[in-house]
Amino acid sequence: MVDKLHSYIREDLTSNQKDLLNLEHYYTHKYRSKDPRLDINVGMFINEDYKQVVQIYVADKHTRIREQMIMEGNKIVDTYTIIRRYE
Repeated sequence: MVDKLHSYIREDLTSNQKDLLNLEHYYTHKYRSKDPRLDINVGMFINEDYKQVVQIYVADKHTRIREQMIMEGNKIVDTYTIIRRYE
């Protein structure tokens, strides 16, 4: 379930990457979960290299996925993904 949800959010963000930084409030609030078993967060921040970063974090009891997408202007230029699975 976490994998599918991450893929859905990632697809939405990458298909709308031109508007991501202009609609920061919209995207950071769009994917909040009402399910207490899921932790979903989309955040935007500036990293230590002064580049805009869009981060997707999706987790449940068994899986955690964190992906950071580095932006230059209105385009995603690099991604970094960490997936952890627990038994």
